[in-house]
Amino acid sequence: VIVPRKNRLLRGLSPDAKQFDAEALCRDYLGYAEQMRPHVVNATQLLHDGLRAGKNILFEAAQGSLLDVDHGTYPYVTSSNSSTAGVWSGSGVPSRRLDRVVGIIKAYSTRVGRGPFPTELNDDIGERIRRTGREYGTVTGRPRRCGWFDAVAVRYTAAIGDADEMALMLLDVLSEVDEVRIAVAYELDGQRIDYFPSDAFLLERCKPVYETLPGWRQDVSGAKRQADLPAAARRYIDRLSELLQLPISIVSVGPDRDQTIYLR
Repeated sequence: VIVPRKNRLLRGLSPDAKQFDAEALCRDYLGYAEQMRPHVVNATQLLHDGLRAGKNILFEAAQGSLLDVDHGTYPYVTSSNSSTAGVWSGSGVPSRRLDRVVGIIKAYSTRVGRGPFPTELNDDIGERIRRTGREYGTVTGRPRRCGWFDAVAVRYTAAIGDADEMALMLLDVLSEVDEVRIAVAYELDGQRIDYFPSDAFLLERCKPVYETLPGWRQDVSGAKRQADLPAAARRYIDRLSELLQLPISIVSVGPDRDQTIYLR
């Protein structure tokens, strides 16, 4: 039923379009199924067996928490739970079995596609961050929107994700700027607020209230420990931790494994 419909659609786009062969597709995908068969298990049972055996289990989420269908900037969201809630809804492991949650954040803010973005930088600094951080979509290559670190938004996502600590990525990207800014609050219709609005259309009206810190204008990609970082970079990390009210336990200064600094 589906293949003839798709073939008609292709012919409508171009009379010379190559047509799908239903039998060939079926053979191909049955072959794929045989390759996958040895790797298909009852994942929930496997995980609970591991828990009972005292094994360490690591869950890794995809996409940002503000794309969460329930707690994100609806309607500019994905179709599932991209926050920590996606762990138990997707795995069958209850939330109380998680004993450590590490929130992954960038040293600046990014967004792909439409949606409110109070700290967005539509200037040379935003372009510099995009270029240095290689902020382009993995699949589409679409440029990501870049902006200053939004402590209000990150504090909210850390709360809904029940984060115990944070891992700060891409600190090296900010080495090219003279000063760094952090959104510590919003201004909504003339009123200062320190919470993240649940209504995306209210968020669109929010203006960031910034705190400015000196930049470090120094390559940090070779730093191996916290003491190797410039004083201004260490102050930036400390200030983010203060604003988020959470420890920052990991700092990344480059894409390689050996460019990771463990602070605790």
